[in-house]
Amino acid sequence: MLKKGLTVLAVLAVFGSASRAQNAGNVVNNVAQTIGATNLKSLQYSATGITASLGQSYRPFEEGPQFKATYSRSVDFEKGVSRQELVRTQLLDPPRGAGGQPLYTESRAGGVQSEEAGFNANSLALTIPHGWVKAAMTANPTAQSLTIGRRPMTMVSYTAKGMYKVRGYINSENLLEKVETWLPNEVLGDILVETSFSDYRDFAGVKFPTKIVQKQGGLPSFEYNVSNVQPNAAVTLEAPAPRPPAAQKVEPLKFAEGIWYLSGGGVNSALVEFKDFAVVVETGQDQSRALANIAQVKRMVPNKRIVQINSHHHSDHVSGLRDWISEGATIYTHAMNREYYDLLLRNPWTLHPDAYARTPKEGKFVYVRDKEVLTDGDRTMEIHWIRGNLHASNLLMSYLPKEKLLIVTDIFNMFYVPRPNDPPDGYSTPYTMNLWENIQRLKLDIAHIFPAHGREVVPFAELRQKIEGRPSINPPVR
Repeated sequence: MLKKGLTVLAVLAVFGSASRAQNAGNVVNNVAQTIGATNLKSLQYSATGITASLGQSYRPFEEGPQFKATYSRSVDFEKGVSRQELVRTQLLDPPRGAGGQPLYTESRAGGVQSEEAGFNANSLALTIPHGWVKAAMTANPTAQSLTIGRRPMTMVSYTAKGMYKVRGYINSENLLEKVETWLPNEVLGDILVETSFSDYRDFAGVKFPTKIVQKQGGLPSFEYNVSNVQPNAAVTLEAPAPRPPAAQKVEPLKFAEGIWYLSGGGVNSALVEFKDFAVVVETGQDQSRALANIAQVKRMVPNKRIVQINSHHHSDHVSGLRDWISEGATIYTHAMNREYYDLLLRNPWTLHPDAYARTPKEGKFVYVRDKEVLTDGDRTMEIHWIRGNLHASNLLMSYLPKEKLLIVTDIFNMFYVPRPNDPPDGYSTPYTMNLWENIQRLKLDIAHIFPAHGREVVPFAELRQKIEGRPSINPPVR
């Protein structure tokens, strides 16, 4: 009886799935006809609005800093290739958080993206209704009738790239109102990405939303007001050649006995050796860099207990933190991060599991408020909270009084070459000014500074140059 019952259920399941798939196909075709996606081969559109720097907020759990945005995109649907151009300008006054702030000039970004290269928050299926329709048409979708806010809706679901569950919500007018999926994030694991489309208008026979809003992990990513749409525009795009991931090379630059600048990354780390433990300041800009740093540290100071100092919560300074925890490192971070890092460890990581997801363990944290001290009786490191800095509310810096060395992140960078967003002559950023004020308040005696963003250790005099808005004076030193 049990076997017979299971067989009946299996047959019902097969026919039920087929029926739903057929209905879903009809729903998708109706949307395609309504918005003019069926014969749409290319598209250009432009917009203005707001964009946000995710993972760069002033405080944990806050929205990322927002910028004024001018945005355009050209799409070749047949090739699955698009080109995006984004121009950001400063919005917040005073600046608050990161994202390259303060912006003294326009910040430009963009490039050509192939749909074959991967699936992310910028993929056509997650940003343009016509992109979602064309993807759903080639998938094996299912449909479900829902009532959302007392309105009838149809949810059409399919799987992208064999692993990403994509859902589209269609209203009674056959218009796509929202798309959602879950994507891997190097800090928070599996996060919900949702894009809403509204205020559709007709552009030469194609209906296109004039308002597009995306959220990632519940936080705003962008809000665009579309002003110009050109269906079947002349678009000449070629998919970029695939490039293998760049090999991570960690170059240890020795500053003094037992002190190295681990160079070669967008975010460089410091390694300081004590008698029975070692301290690493900064995890690495992303997970691959963190893993490279871990391997390098193991080679340089084998079998020593590791203390990892996390300067603040921004994504490029906390990616890979879970990997350090998996290695048994004790994490020093500001007390403001306690709840956020607890979430970082508890969130599901099913889409791109890391070592911690495969083998969870208890994290060892020391929460700093104003000051903590590490010492082995000979060498001492002080960890100070940088008060009042609007880059991040929880920003820490590390100081070695015997060596007169300050290790600082983000608010003092030194590359010895002009950068696109350098302050105008005679100006310094408010973030750097605040660093100077904290150094004076703490009466730190500094000879050299280790900038996490830079080339290597630099003389303290370079900070004074920046404070006074003057150019650098010396080549870097080791």
